[in-house]
This record gives sequence, structure tokens and C-alpha cells, in this order.
Amino acid sequence: MKVFVNWFKTEMRAAGLYRADFLLRLCYSFIAMYGVCSLWQALYRQDPGLVGRPLQAMVTYAMLAVALDIVFYPSALKSAPQNYIADQVRTGRIDTDLLRPRDLQSQLLTRNAAVALFSLLWLVLPAWLLGVFFLGMELPATALCAVAFAVSVALGFFILFSLNFLLGLVCFVTLDIRQITMAYSGILTILSGKLIPNWLYPEWMQAVIRALPFRCIFEMPLNIYTGALAEREIVLGICLQGFWALALFCFGRLAWRKVHRRLSVQGG
Repeated sequence: MKVFVNWFKTEMRAAGLYRADFLLRLCYSFIAMYGVCSLWQALYRQDPGLVGRPLQAMVTYAMLAVALDIVFYPSALKSAPQNYIADQVRTGRIDTDLLRPRDLQSQLLTRNAAVALFSLLWLVLPAWLLGVFFLGMELPATALCAVAFAVSVALGFFILFSLNFLLGLVCFVTLDIRQITMAYSGILTILSGKLIPNWLYPEWMQAVIRALPFRCIFEMPLNIYTGALAEREIVLGICLQGFWALALFCFGRLAWRKVHRRLSVQGG
């Protein structure tokens, strides 16, 4: 917990030192939410029955996807597990991580969780309030949806972290994962429901998506927030997220024990 608090304080200090960067990120959240809101409004004017959901529900889904993307923003930064591991292995500095009392998985999870919490409090909440008061974003359908949404977002973050960590471990074998990371980012964007709702895909593709963990990152919490799921479906969805979170985390620990033994330091 102490390490988590220290990382959170570090993010606070960084925001104070690099005010322009922080303000630009805040502006990006506003502009991105306005952009997706305008896009779906334009699409509904062309075809009101486009996706089988009311306009406001779809606008809420799209703007909330932008907000969640900001919470998960560390996944696109140098501090993301896959990028951090790749950089440490490539430069030979990974040996310093191995000397610390906590294992690498725990170190990176604590760091990314602190960054995500900072983004939630100082970037997402202002953007969410703007969306509610000025862009027509709806509040959670029920109190149950609000609580379940918070739990679902936490599990979604945990799943995304575990996937990113596993991708980073590939670097121990290949030494360079830049091209793999590009392919992974594209797959994540398409299959997670962040950009395009998964129910718009053909049936065969939806069957493939249901067998993968990606939809648990964005689509599940977004559907819970907008009230698209019944109470039983919410419980089953959170249980599914819990399964993937536990399975991927355990697989990450097992993979870490296997791959770090074959470490070959480059440039150290």
C-alpha cells in the first residue's frame, strides 16, 4: 500500500510540474467525448435503427468508452507493462528490477494502478461531469448498475494489465516486440468493444469474441453502466471478468517464473 501511495504522489507531482501536458490530456478527454457524441448523433440521423439501441444510450456508451480509455491510458505509455519490460530488456536495466524485494509483476501492477487512479480522479471525472451536464450522457441506469460498473471497471483494468504483462514477457524470448505490440493494439481496439460495439459484428465473429477476454475490458462495464444487461447477466458478466482476471494473473506469474530464467541482458 505504501508503494501505491508513493506512486500516486509521484503522478500528482508530475502533473504539477508538467502542467501543459496535464491540461492537454484534459482537453483531449473533452474533445474526444464531444467527437464521438457528434459522430453517433450524425449516424442516428441517417438511420435511427442503426444499432438497435436508443440514441442517448449509444452516445453514453461511446463517451464512456473514451473515459475508460483515459483510465487505462498507462497501457499506451512508456510505463505500460509491455513497453517498460521491452525497454528494460533492450537496455539491460532489467537486472535492477530483479534485485528489488517485490517481483516484477507486483511492481508494475502497483505502478499502473496508481496512474490509473490518478487519471480517474483528475481526468475522467471532469470529463464525465462535462458529458452529463452538456453532452447528454446518461447517469447509470440504477444504483446496482453504478456499483457493478465500478467493480467491472476494476476487473477490466486488471485483465488489461495481465494481458499487457504477458505481452511484455514475450520480449524475453524475442527481444523486440514493437511489431507484435502494434498487432496486439489493433486486436484489442477491435475486439474489446471500445471503438465498435461487439453486437454490430457478424454472428460468427461475436462467437469468437465471447471466447476471448478482450470484451471484458470495455464492453462489459459499458453495457452494465447503460443498463443493457439484466441483473442475472450483470452477475454472470462480473463472474466472467473475475475468472479471466484470476486466470490471466496466475498465468502471468507462471510465465514470469519460466521466462526470467532465460534472461540474456543486452547492453548491461
